Amino acid sequence: MGLFKRKDNQIRPSSKSNKSINSSTGSMTRSQLNMAIMEMLNLTQSTHGCDYVCRGNPITDTGKRKQLFKMLSVVLLPMAILIGMTGNVFLITVKNFIEAKETRSALSFSVELGQMMRFLQRERDMSALYVSAIGPDTKEFLLKRYPDTDMALENLSHWPVSKKNNRQEFQSKDRFLLFLNRHRYQLDLYNRTAKEELFFYTDVIDVFITWLYDAVSEARSGAIWKTLVAYQEIIVASEYIGRERGLGVTYFALGGFKAKEDYLLFLEAQDIANITFQSCRRYSELAYNLYEVQMLQNDLVLAPVRAMRLNIRSNKSAQLAGSLDKANEWFDNMTVYQDIVRGTQRALANKIDIMLTAKSDEDVYTIITIACIFGVIMVVCPLVIIGVYFLTSEIQKYSISIANRTKALNKEKKRTDTLLYQMLPKSVAERLKCNEQVEAEQYEQSTIFFSDIVGFTKISSSSSPLQVVDMLNSLYTCFDERIEMYDVYKVETIGDAYMVVSGVPRHNGKQHASEIAKMAFDLVRRLRHLEIPHLPGIKFTLRIGCHSGTVVAGVVGNKMPRYCLFGETVSVASKMESLGKANKIHLSETTYDILTSIGGFTMHERKDNIAKNDPDLQNAFKGIVRTYWLAEVDGTETDTDSVQTEPEEPHERVAGSKSFWLH
Repeated sequence: MGLFKRKDNQIRPSSKSNKSINSSTGSMTRSQLNMAIMEMLNLTQSTHGCDYVCRGNPITDTGKRKQLFKMLSVVLLPMAILIGMTGNVFLITVKNFIEAKETRSALSFSVELGQMMRFLQRERDMSALYVSAIGPDTKEFLLKRYPDTDMALENLSHWPVSKKNNRQEFQSKDRFLLFLNRHRYQLDLYNRTAKEELFFYTDVIDVFITWLYDAVSEARSGAIWKTLVAYQEIIVASEYIGRERGLGVTYFALGGFKAKEDYLLFLEAQDIANITFQSCRRYSELAYNLYEVQMLQNDLVLAPVRAMRLNIRSNKSAQLAGSLDKANEWFDNMTVYQDIVRGTQRALANKIDIMLTAKSDEDVYTIITIACIFGVIMVVCPLVIIGVYFLTSEIQKYSISIANRTKALNKEKKRTDTLLYQMLPKSVAERLKCNEQVEAEQYEQSTIFFSDIVGFTKISSSSSPLQVVDMLNSLYTCFDERIEMYDVYKVETIGDAYMVVSGVPRHNGKQHASEIAKMAFDLVRRLRHLEIPHLPGIKFTLRIGCHSGTVVAGVVGNKMPRYCLFGETVSVASKMESLGKANKIHLSETTYDILTSIGGFTMHERKDNIAKNDPDLQNAFKGIVRTYWLAEVDGTETDTDSVQTEPEEPHERVAGSKSFWLH
């Protein structure tokens, strides 16, 4: 039906059918086509290997590209290697520059965050002192710490939100400040212990320490990574010194620890701080040297700290009375000590920043140099390419003409192949194209499908020829689209007859019956929605017959070859269709047995004697004739009651179709 097109609701022959197709040219291989072009131009191909590599074939389009590629390779290959090496260095340098910038930003943020942690630690110590010895003096000390913490929080340049932390109070700066103020206001309402206050602030500070770790760890820094690890260790040591200070304030304010756990927490904080400093020394001698310098400069101030530490470690609470003055003295001295540690942290941050700045300046210089080299290469490369292009311009003007002709030949070949595959199976067509003899072949297992339109003679008599063509085109176009979904081959359409086979020419075991049954069932269901174009409201009705058996297939004719089927199976399948009923799928006993062995199909035996008394079927089945109706496929029923059908009439064939059924 592809030879017709619709125009103004009429069927007209398609203009595509007027184009000639040169099958001999379309079947030529690329090597044959190349040889034909060479002979046409009276040129000979070189068989010498060296000539092929050095010169190539300047005539064909492929040879032209090869020649141009060879000439450009000699010049551009070394240049491409240089560009690759330079580009690799450029990317590494840019990456290092970006990493250094990120590291500097992380260091700057860590200094801001460290300042806020410092004030949070002081607030923690004063809060623990306040709940340990509630009074106007301790309350005043605590209230002085609140503004410092709030100011440090406000001075943070940004507020990172870690995906690892799902706590709502840390999702923004305002939420955290609200969370902190709520705790401050509720301090007098609940009888909190010093230990609870220490744990509350320590939990908050641990979150900020995690942020510091993430900020510094994500900023990869290359050669100075050990110094950054030492920087992190100093931050951790400062926090544990703050915990030691808070526990010591409680100790001197109350005259001792209320529980053994508090004493153990003090020892743990002091020991971890010392161990962290030793770890810092292993990673960076510079960090430890800066710490030692700060310690020597404040040796007189730190002497009382050592004495008070020994006092707390001895834990002689029975000999010590609670004293706010002693607690303040401990707090002030430990604050000086912690400031020394923080001073070391800031000095180390400055050293790292100087190192990163120097490295960034070096990277910038490298980037500028490489950019200049790239600029020169980008200028030289086009000049080289243009020069080579002009050298091959004479060859190219011949190649363009040859390439266009080759494309036209390939296009015509595709058209020829498409038309040939519509007339013959692809496997058979390929053998014919290779000038191979296609012998007739017997297929032991196959199933044949026949269908025709019920009342076609009556419909044709009341319709114009163009309306009949339009009707058949709409029906068989729908059929052609649906059968593409199944392992079947469309043999032929003659008039209103439609013939399909499965198992030929491709063997598919016993699945041929299943494929035909499913296809037939699908076509019947599709007919529910398909109306006759020039008779609105009237739908197509079909008679369908199927039979399985042995067939012989072969190509008949030379001028217009056709792929035809022969054998008794074809005649029986035709009889099954002609003796069928409207919109019902009539199956022979052979097909029934195969479908039963496969499963998934519901079939009912035909009860009337129309098929049983047919002499042709009695001769084919040796006297006993049993036929069946296909009712369900995988649980889906056919709906024939909803389809209007014509009264049964004698089955007539269009002229010229009789020879087909005798196959």
